[in-house]
Amino acid sequence: MNYRKLDYFIFYTLLSVSAAMLVYVSLFSKSHYEGSESIYHYFHSAAILDHPDVALNHWGKPLFIALSAPFTYFGVKGVMIFNSLVMLLSTYFSFKLGRRLGFKFAFPLVIFVLFSPVYFKFSQSCLTEPLFGLVAISSAYFFICEKYKLSAILISFIIYSRSEGMLFIPIYGFALILRRQYKTLPFLLTGFLFYSIVGVFIGKGFLWYYFDYPYKAVVEGYGKGPFWNWFTNQELITGTPFSIYITASFFLLIIISLINFKSIFNKSNTVLLTLVTIPAVIYIFGHSYLWYKGLSASIGLFRIVGGVIPLLAIIALYGIDKLARLLSINEKSNYISIAFLLFLCFTMVNFTFRGKKSIILEQPSELEKTVLKSIEWLDKNGYSDRKMYTFQAHYILYYGGDHFDKFNSNVRNGVDNRKHPHDQLDIPDLLIYDSKFSPLEGGLFLKNIDTTYLKSRKIFYPENEFNVYGGGKYFIQIFERVH
Repeated sequence: MNYRKLDYFIFYTLLSVSAAMLVYVSLFSKSHYEGSESIYHYFHSAAILDHPDVALNHWGKPLFIALSAPFTYFGVKGVMIFNSLVMLLSTYFSFKLGRRLGFKFAFPLVIFVLFSPVYFKFSQSCLTEPLFGLVAISSAYFFICEKYKLSAILISFIIYSRSEGMLFIPIYGFALILRRQYKTLPFLLTGFLFYSIVGVFIGKGFLWYYFDYPYKAVVEGYGKGPFWNWFTNQELITGTPFSIYITASFFLLIIISLINFKSIFNKSNTVLLTLVTIPAVIYIFGHSYLWYKGLSASIGLFRIVGGVIPLLAIIALYGIDKLARLLSINEKSNYISIAFLLFLCFTMVNFTFRGKKSIILEQPSELEKTVLKSIEWLDKNGYSDRKMYTFQAHYILYYGGDHFDKFNSNVRNGVDNRKHPHDQLDIPDLLIYDSKFSPLEGGLFLKNIDTTYLKSRKIFYPENEFNVYGGGKYFIQIFERVH
């Protein structure tokens, strides 16, 4: 039996089934994972032709905008399909990297990458974490294939998929020095030079990346939280089985590296330690520190870990591969190893989907249900053709507004006059106030709404109430300019 071929066969079988599931979720989901943030990323990708300067938008992530823009032809579902393809490519490169690292059976990486609780949800979103993970894992793969220039060029663009990528570039510089690839070091500047030149042509300047960087200061409204936020909530992020695989493998990797210290400088261990383990650890602990200190607009979101799930999957399989090899004491016992690995995969998938009635993990949240209820009311009561001002992306998407056009769009992204919002509205425009995004993102507070000019027409509360950042319960209140 050719176990290499069997590994490939199981991998492609699992990948095909997973691809069908991801596409199904992308097409038929009625919810956005992370709600408005996902929708706003779609707006950035869709706006590139009408608003070329958006191509260098820090928040939207230039690399994500450029690559996902063609998929916006098919609407928001098109960008969800794009994310599903990115996730599948990440799985493919994880498998190829696992084979190069010498794992006897690398097929579990399909499950490890795609089916952690936090990662599968990206197939119903337009978020940027999957692309970040793809750049990270594919760069590591090309590095181990000794395609050093291609690896350096790829990783140079990672800062344009997520800002945390700036930590990866010096690590790759160190790895190239270890491999004595000194002439390749300048290629780590490729992405920066490319987008800096684009910045000159668009009128933002050569150093726009630093001058426009939006995450420098403490954002008081976002608050701070416990350092171990991503660890104590592992059930909702990686899931308990996967967390156990990662933790056990991580400590095993450290112990083996210390015992056989000289081996860490060979090519495989350079990749495994320097380009997989160290970046993943720095990424997670770096975010933990920022959230603990309340820096860089960190808000403790669980989805952040999604950016390094492919790297964590490689770490997890490292230790499992050692155990599987112990089980493969002879030819026939290889089947025992395969059964063992399939059992671990089943355990992980079962944990992720426990209690779920559908493979669509992210159902409409209480917030989204409330928004949809208000949209239904607007349509039924003849308000749908009114000019609307809102900080909630769902309305802009549903009514076909232009997030970047505050003058010609019928549904406009917020108001500029936060202290006297009625001055910006004409009779009978609508102001849709929600207690989360209006104050937190828009700086518009309920106390600044003068009811002499803006009459409340309807208030919507979630069926199951919940608190928002800054305190208070969530609600949506629709005002109409009457005087």
